[in-house]
Amino acid sequence: MTAVELITEEMETRTVFSPKPTARSIVVATDSSQTALAAFAAAAMLRAKTGAQIHVLTVIEPMPIMFPAVEGMMMSPELEKSREEAQRALVADQIKAYDRGCTWSLDITVGRPADSIVGFAREQAADLIIIGSNKHGLVGRFVGEETASEIARLSDVPLLVASPDLKRAPKRILIAMGLNFEGLRAAPRTLELLCDKSPSISCVHVKPRSEFLGIDWAEFDSEYELAMKDRFAEVEKALAGVNMRGDLVVLHGEAEREIVDFASYSKAELIVVGVRRRRGRARAIGGRMAARVLRHASCSVMVLPDVPPRDKAMEVPAGATHVIQDPALWSKALREFTSRNAGRMVNLEVDDPEAGALVEATQYPFLGADYDRKDGRLTIALGYTRGLERHLSRSVTNPENVAILSINGRDTALSVSHGGEQTLLTF
Repeated sequence: MTAVELITEEMETRTVFSPKPTARSIVVATDSSQTALAAFAAAAMLRAKTGAQIHVLTVIEPMPIMFPAVEGMMMSPELEKSREEAQRALVADQIKAYDRGCTWSLDITVGRPADSIVGFAREQAADLIIIGSNKHGLVGRFVGEETASEIARLSDVPLLVASPDLKRAPKRILIAMGLNFEGLRAAPRTLELLCDKSPSISCVHVKPRSEFLGIDWAEFDSEYELAMKDRFAEVEKALAGVNMRGDLVVLHGEAEREIVDFASYSKAELIVVGVRRRRGRARAIGGRMAARVLRHASCSVMVLPDVPPRDKAMEVPAGATHVIQDPALWSKALREFTSRNAGRMVNLEVDDPEAGALVEATQYPFLGADYDRKDGRLTIALGYTRGLERHLSRSVTNPENVAILSINGRDTALSVSHGGEQTLLTF
């Protein structure tokens, strides 16, 4: 008997607990393709378990306003109406097999899929959004991997991308656990909705490899190990609150690849991954890893956004921002900043007033920052610990000022303003 089979046998004999799910509203997004059937099956399962109201939404992407005809360029409201009627009929036929009591609502709208789905979920005060996938990756006319990633990026609501294999409440679950508690605050409650029996939960942390660019990573090992154990303790405590237990699994390498490979090896039925959003900005920090997991995972994936509670969203932690405008002081300040923070995991983004925010790197080890007065260039170096070739640097020409944000005596961000843009390094 293999190790996986032994784990599975042990899992099946664990004590059953009685969850108290609180879902009231679930949105299912469909494009009427066969892909949606997995989402319908998951919704029916959750409806039976929680009694939540199911709201089905199908989105038709808009056609050009004008199209050629015999009489010339003309508009055709009839065409749009016929498209909507045909789509409604297809989706209604799909719903019949899962909604025996005819209690599900069906709405149809024209617009961009991700925006429409997220907006509809907000209107319905949804606790969960469900879309479908298949074993060969996300497919469908609009429910594709790009739309799934965009929903995860925009939504304050958990997103379940349901695999056709999700025919029962999942029992083997993998939680992707980083050093930041991104999205995982919602994991216990969400798993409580999905699981009927005590599941086998693996909290998987992928640790960067420890050699590159001549950096002595042994110096940072103790701090890293402590941070990892503290994070697992938080997850473990949160799971215990819903009578669940997680086991820590530590891997080494590239996070997305190791998570997907381990999920396949352990026969996981659900991967839980969190993303961190900033309220009021339509983007996610850390969403790149979630997108890659969505693209490559063969099982179902739950994406959990980390949105601060509304009653605490305006609270400002005790901290200070040190703005340095004199270029003569930048080199020294950046050397001191490097000595305090080298080896910590960071995110790097560039904010442009016109183009918006672009995330260039997530969860990379910070190597250092320096300013060359001769060239007028400030350089931020990051390194990914898998060989010398896996590193990157961001050069800022003619910076205007440097700001270091610290909270409770610990650096949390480095900001460099330049030409109306801002390069932002966050821990």
